[in-house]
Amino acid sequence: MPISLDLAPGLKAHWLSFDEMSAAELYDVLAFRQNVFIVEQASAYQDLDGKDQSCSHLLVHDSGGALAGYLRARGTVGGTPAFIGRIVIGPARRGTGLGRALVAEGLRFMAEHHPGQDIEIGAQSHLQRFYAGFGFVREGEEYDDGGIPHVTMWKRH
Repeated sequence: MPISLDLAPGLKAHWLSFDEMSAAELYDVLAFRQNVFIVEQASAYQDLDGKDQSCSHLLVHDSGGALAGYLRARGTVGGTPAFIGRIVIGPARRGTGLGRALVAEGLRFMAEHHPGQDIEIGAQSHLQRFYAGFGFVREGEEYDDGGIPHVTMWKRH
């Protein structure tokens, strides 16, 4: 479903469940994540973690149809906590406020569809202050995820 975000002109955002994504959209999402997280950040990690199928996916496209930003979100499933993750902005859109818009929309979505649930983020360590601005608090020690220092952060309700 298309949504209204405070985005730069020409950007369009919409949420899709895994089953609503076309094969082409799924391919674009996986390639986008791979290009940033694995290739650009030189991080060998298992991106395909079995969680995409139970997530809602926020896709932001530019006027040419290319992905400019992405995140996935999921409420509590069984004993697994709710989370927002795989937050990624394409190189051309960094520093434009798109990351803030994505996280704000992810939190709005969670409040609407999974109200009252604590939300976890596995944040790259250098982004702790960014996520703290949304009310996330670090819990636990720093850990290595694919060669990149991360911390677990929670937004508690």
